[in-house]
Amino acid sequence: MNISRRQFFIGGAAATGMFGAFGGNRFFAAAGFKADGAPKLRFGVVSDIHITKVGADEKMEGWGNNLTFKHTLEWFRSQNVDAVVIAGDMADKGMVDQMEAVAQAWYAVFPDDRYPDGRPIEKVFVMGNHDYHGYLYGDYAAKVYPDKDERVKHVLRSDFATRWKRIFNEDYARFYCKKIKGYTFLGQHWDDGKGMETGHGSCDFGAELQAFLAAKGGTLDPSLPFFYVQHPHPKDTCYGSWAWGHDSGKVTQALSAYPNAIAFSGHSHYSLTDERSVWQGAFTSVGTSSLRYSGMPYNECPPFGYENTATEGKKGWRYDAAKLMRRFAAGDCRQGMLWSVYDDCIVVKRREFLSNLDLGDDWVLPLPSVEPKPFAFAERAKKFRAPSFPAGAKLAVSTVKAKSRGGKSRNGKESLPSVEKSAFKVVVPAAVADRNARLYKLEFVAESKDGTKKTKLIMPEGFNHAVGHAKASAPSFCLFARDEFNGEVRFTVTPFNCFGARGTPLVSDWVANT
Repeated sequence: MNISRRQFFIGGAAATGMFGAFGGNRFFAAAGFKADGAPKLRFGVVSDIHITKVGADEKMEGWGNNLTFKHTLEWFRSQNVDAVVIAGDMADKGMVDQMEAVAQAWYAVFPDDRYPDGRPIEKVFVMGNHDYHGYLYGDYAAKVYPDKDERVKHVLRSDFATRWKRIFNEDYARFYCKKIKGYTFLGQHWDDGKGMETGHGSCDFGAELQAFLAAKGGTLDPSLPFFYVQHPHPKDTCYGSWAWGHDSGKVTQALSAYPNAIAFSGHSHYSLTDERSVWQGAFTSVGTSSLRYSGMPYNECPPFGYENTATEGKKGWRYDAAKLMRRFAAGDCRQGMLWSVYDDCIVVKRREFLSNLDLGDDWVLPLPSVEPKPFAFAERAKKFRAPSFPAGAKLAVSTVKAKSRGGKSRNGKESLPSVEKSAFKVVVPAAVADRNARLYKLEFVAESKDGTKKTKLIMPEGFNHAVGHAKASAPSFCLFARDEFNGEVRFTVTPFNCFGARGTPLVSDWVANT
C-alpha cells in the first residue's frame, strides 16, 4: 500500500490524540502543515449582504448600502483571492436595481472580473430567498410599483436569465459547476422555477446536487476538497439540529458520501464567533454568517428563547410582547471569511469588516479528512473552556422602571399592549477576554425566599465581536418584574460557552422587594 508522508503523519496524529493535545494553529504550525508561500487556492466567503442601493456619501455603517461589501472586496483583493463566494441574499428585496448595486461594488474593485493587473477572478454567487421573493415581503414591490406591468420590469424573478447575464456577464443556471485552479465549486440558486407572485416557498435543495453527483461524482478527485454553495443550512450540520432555516435534508444525504465535500450556507446570519459555525461529520458544513447583521439563535432555547432576542413559532409574539428587554442590536457586526487551501490543510480566517478585527483563532482543517474529525462538535467542545468572570466581580442590582415590548400577531388580529412595570435590573460585568473561553450566553436566575424562581437567558453584549472589541468588554444586564416575587430576592448569573460548558456563577446578596 502506497501511503504518502502527509497521509501517514495526519493519520498517526489522529490515532495518538495529537489533535486534542495541540489543536488549531499550534499543531499545524509546529508540524509544518501550513505551507510557506502562496496557497494552492484562496477565496473569500461572505453571505447575506442585503444590499438595497449604491452608497454615495454615506457612511459604511449605514443600512442597505453597498459600501461594506465594497470594502470587503477590497480586502479580499489585498489578499490575492482567486474567487469570492456569496451564499445568497444579495439583493435585499429582490429588485433589479439592488442587484445592480451588488455588481457596481464588484466591478469597482474587479473591473471586467479581473485584478487591475489583468489577472482573472471568479464569482461564485448564489441567490437566496431575498433575491428570489424578497419583493413580496411587506408587499414591497407592489407599493413601489403599483402597476403590475411596470413592476415586472423591476423584479429580478420576472426574468433571472436575462437580468443575471446583463448584470454579471455570465449565463444563469439554477445549478452550476465551476472549476477554479483545479478545484470544483458547485452553486445552487434559490429558484423553484415558478413565475412571479406564487408565494414564499422554498426550492427543492439537493435534487440537482444529487443528479450531478450521480452523473459526475466519480470524476471528482477524492484527494482534493470540493465546495458546494447554497443559501439555507444543510439539515443537521452546522449549529446543530435546532438551526433556524435549514433545508429538507437532501443535501446532507447527498454530500455524506463525500468526506472531501465542504458546504457553505447562510440564511440564519449566526455569528462566526459561535464555534458551531463549522461542523464535520460525513462531510464539512460551514455557516457563513452575514455581511449585514448578526442573527440571533431564535429556536435554540424553546419555548421562550432569549430575553433580548425574538422567539419563533405561532405563539412567539406573545412571549416577546411580555418581555421587558429590547431586541439585541446587531447591525454593527458584519462578518466574512478568507479560505486558503494548501496541500495538507485549509486555513480559515474569520473577520469583522467594520472593526477590521479577526474574530478568533484561525480554523485549520486537515487534508485529507482524518478521524476523529477535529471539527466535530464533540471534539471542538474539548478545546473550549467555560467562560469566567474577573476575580472579585460582583453583580449590581437596582430598581428601575421598564416597559414590556407589546406586540401583535402576524395577521394583526390579536395584540398585547406595552405595560410599564417596576423591575430589578441585574448588571453583570463582561467575562474574561479569552478566545478559548468565549462567552456565548448568560443565564439569570431570580429566586425569592418563598420558593418562587424565574430563569431568563440573555445574549451578552459583544458576543458576536472580537474579544478585543469594546463591546466584548462591556457589561450585560437582565430585567425582572418585581411583581413576580414576594419578599427578598436573590440573583444568580451563570456564563456559558457555545457548547454549553457552564462557568462559575456570580450570586448576589438578598435584595429587599418592598
